[in-house]
Amino acid sequence: MPTNQPPSPILSKQAQSNRTLTNNGSTREIAIVGGGICGLTVAVALEQRGLSPTVYEAASKYQPIGAGILLQTNALLVFDRLGIADRICDVGMQLDTGGLRSPNGSFMTQFDLNDVERREFGYGFVAIHRADLQRLLLDELDTDVRTGMACVDVDGTDPPVVHFANGTTITPDILVGADGIHSTVRNVVAPDVEPRQLGGVAYRTLVTLDLPAPYQTQGFEIWGDGTYTGGSPVDENRFYWFATAPEPLTDDYEATDTTVSALRTRLADYPDPIPAILDRLNPDDLIMTDLEDLPSLDVWSRDRVVLAGDAAHAMLPFAGQGAAQAIEDGLLLADAIASHERHDRAFATYESERKPRADRVRSESYRLGRLGTIQSSLGCGLRNFVIDTVPDAVLRHVRRRQAAGTSLPG
Repeated sequence: MPTNQPPSPILSKQAQSNRTLTNNGSTREIAIVGGGICGLTVAVALEQRGLSPTVYEAASKYQPIGAGILLQTNALLVFDRLGIADRICDVGMQLDTGGLRSPNGSFMTQFDLNDVERREFGYGFVAIHRADLQRLLLDELDTDVRTGMACVDVDGTDPPVVHFANGTTITPDILVGADGIHSTVRNVVAPDVEPRQLGGVAYRTLVTLDLPAPYQTQGFEIWGDGTYTGGSPVDENRFYWFATAPEPLTDDYEATDTTVSALRTRLADYPDPIPAILDRLNPDDLIMTDLEDLPSLDVWSRDRVVLAGDAAHAMLPFAGQGAAQAIEDGLLLADAIASHERHDRAFATYESERKPRADRVRSESYRLGRLGTIQSSLGCGLRNFVIDTVPDAVLRHVRRRQAAGTSLPG
């Protein structure tokens, strides 16, 4: 692998060759830009199929930062195929129930995860700290994970030339862009596409507290007037909490004591356990991001470059499927690369299997976002009334389709 700089730090069990031996005796160098959940899932799946990718992560090292992540059934089914679902269930919190609540505390819809998800598919939902999930994936890898490798540009040549901030360049045979919604790699595939702003801000954090019994294994969302909040426990004494607001609550984009005070004021009348969570907010742990997604891309690949996860289909958080869709990408992309000697056939197979479903989920997340951020007391009341009257049979059908993942058409 060409480089003009000393090697960056490596996180791996055992260093391996960066070149992958294929069935016909040729070699392919596979580079994954982005060492988050998506990139690591791609790497684990490729390695289990006898391939040896190299992961390039911008951060100088993996640290226990970030908030929680909700792994729905379809994500756990992927991890089951990779042989790590049970470990994820042991580390995270397995939820028993979930649902949507109105600001008065009543459930508009509530579902038992033993009813459809566990009974029919074997897994419900697991809430886990993002750093814990990254650690589990890293523990699975013998593949090189090179940190401190921020991708700053990609030449759209064949093969592509990848430029990193430290001066390193590589020319892999296959380049996987798993570098998020503001992807640098995506500029090769879809140079004119920019994230789409819904308007509003998302706030996320982990809070340490003793939860009342009903919420110890329950995830929930509360849909109010212009503000959507909720979360789930990630272990016995930590709760992953999130909220949205139609505009920044303070002039400072970085979280401060003033931000925390504004959140407490805005959500003062929300039901339990929101007051207890608000009392324990720490501005140092509060993550603020814009509410944004990507419009549908025409294609996910060009020549030897292919996109996965948020780089391909970043979606709003309202369906809780962003991570799960990226995880599905990881398995299907690895299957396609391992099954086809030619990269163009591998990418065509991957895109035909994944793009229709991911685009549909992204569109559903956008519609839910528009509903969840309505700024009208009358509109919110009507919305919540409609949700409250949806028949259980309809909701079960939606849950089955979501849980089945890519194994169901469309």
